[in-house]
Amino acid sequence: MSAPLLKDLIDVAFVQRLGDACQQLQPTFDSTGFVTTVVDENYPALELKARIRRVATILFQQLALPFAEACDVLKPLSSQFGGIQGFVFPDVVEQFGLEQPLIALAVLGHFTQFSTSEFAIRPFIIRYPELTLPQLALWAQSDNHHLRRLASEGSRPRLPWGQALPQFKKDPSPLLPILEQLKQDPSDYVRRSVANHLNDISKDQPELMLELCQRWFGQHPDTDWIVKHALRGLLKQRHPQALQLFGYQPVAVQAQLQLASNRVAMGERLVFEAVLRQPAEHTGKLRLEYAIDFASKTGKARHKVFQWLERIVSEPELTLQRSYLFKDLTTRKHYAGEHRLYLIVNGQIVTSQSFLLESDG
Repeated sequence: MSAPLLKDLIDVAFVQRLGDACQQLQPTFDSTGFVTTVVDENYPALELKARIRRVATILFQQLALPFAEACDVLKPLSSQFGGIQGFVFPDVVEQFGLEQPLIALAVLGHFTQFSTSEFAIRPFIIRYPELTLPQLALWAQSDNHHLRRLASEGSRPRLPWGQALPQFKKDPSPLLPILEQLKQDPSDYVRRSVANHLNDISKDQPELMLELCQRWFGQHPDTDWIVKHALRGLLKQRHPQALQLFGYQPVAVQAQLQLASNRVAMGERLVFEAVLRQPAEHTGKLRLEYAIDFASKTGKARHKVFQWLERIVSEPELTLQRSYLFKDLTTRKHYAGEHRLYLIVNGQIVTSQSFLLESDG
């Protein structure tokens, strides 16, 4: 059985429940008319973001109130809808509150406590940085972990699904005091956001991000976790400074890579074994990864690195098994053709083998 689609969270039943709840708070609101208008013949084909946008637009239009008064209705309403369903309320603010930023920022802070305002706040950051950055700094000191997370997540330069923040891709330094405030946050929810924020920075300003991580590393176990997670992209790129920070030194290792078969069909597993032999005197840290050059539709190989293990190794020989399932994902489609498997030790490619992926029919 396939997993339910996220867009199905914004289904007819949700629209009906939202309309009924709104009518209870605002008796002049026509719940039946709201549902009929939202769920037209084109609604089933809409994807998640389009559904959220449509529901939010029609909700505001049919409330037929000035923005500030509409927010007075939506604030108590939002507490009844969490998660992705709660995206509707910040979307109203994103669309219709941009000319009233003080009201909008306050209500986004309310909405984020039941869902998240990380997407809706971004147009305000772009247009009103002088208002928004101080507000983010205040949220970073809040007792509420949802607000603290919004301070980091809402200002990520490259938030997935979200509008990019080009000014902070070029110069993220105005955001660093916020991240400093949150680097030892007691909430894993917040710390994970800080790590992802730093990972965003590493894609545009790797040297600045590395300098910050070098200052942070060793201060606190939670901060060390942030640094490790933040540097995952640079570690996979085999960046020397990132590897050195965690003690992964180049090592003279003899490696063998053995495939169970040099042909694998779509839907099957590529099974492989790695044998590593190292000098007896080496007892350092080992970071083992494998990478695959995937065949693509265009003919240009797509290189993807996968984490295998990290450990202190004292034995002179190590034998490990692994497999990779060739099954299409929403984020990765496989194409038949020649592939190559690489073995990477402490950032060094030590051996590789080619194999053929065959179609399943």
